[in-house]
Amino acid sequence: MTPTPPDPGPHASLERMNRFQEPEARRIIQDLALPAGSRGLDVGCGVGLWALWLAEAVGSGGHVLGIEPEVEKVEAARVRAGSSAAAARLEFKAGDGTAVPLPDRSVDWVWYGDVLHHVVDTERALRECRRVIRPGGRVMVKESQVPAAMFLPGHPELERRIQVAEIRRTLGEGAGRSFQERRQTTPAALRAAGLEPQMRTYVLERRAPLPPEAHDYIQHTVFTRNWGDRLRELLDAEDWQARTRLCDETSAANVLRSPDYYCLYPITVFSARVPA
Repeated sequence: MTPTPPDPGPHASLERMNRFQEPEARRIIQDLALPAGSRGLDVGCGVGLWALWLAEAVGSGGHVLGIEPEVEKVEAARVRAGSSAAAARLEFKAGDGTAVPLPDRSVDWVWYGDVLHHVVDTERALRECRRVIRPGGRVMVKESQVPAAMFLPGHPELERRIQVAEIRRTLGEGAGRSFQERRQTTPAALRAAGLEPQMRTYVLERRAPLPPEAHDYIQHTVFTRNWGDRLRELLDAEDWQARTRLCDETSAANVLRSPDYYCLYPITVFSARVPA
């Protein structure tokens, strides 16, 4: 497993999620059975970890291009790839999934890793996807938490209200549709693009004592960032107090301190083949 650096840098939240998912990520990629020597596109590649793992899977004759609209993430991905054994078959560019910088029918597969729900113009993105894939190629859309994860075992009602607050918070970013809704309608989006989707869901289980990368992700990304100040106004005072008691890093009642702690976290992969 790739070691976790002591300081993930400015893209810490994304880095933590990828490290948390890494054991299952490698299994997912193995299950995809990407053809050796194939050429692929990772849309919204972030800091490049999934692109790196995909490049390892296609072997020395393959090639993976990662595109990402944020230039800082592109630079971070290039730095990471430069020290890897797969560097020669990896490329990163600034780019947008609705205007892919590739010619028609130039790749064998396209991968979207926790990104399609962020693209408001999903129809245009999938149209671009179909344009660049060769006939018979594959579209693969990975979405975390299509059904909600469980991070607060024993506190289902509180966690459900926190999840509803998260749904409300993302309505603005999703043009009136929450990220959860957009994730759950991925099959409909693929079918509207003329693709027949299949799906498979993997459930990540982490139990106490937590591995460092799991503790880091749950505490700093889920509890502190995702469930932090940006949800304060969306929870009532009682729920905010309960969330603080159970999730604050300095709280003696923090759930991660329990020897009985566990979490369940689903990842769903939707895939479809472009008609020949």
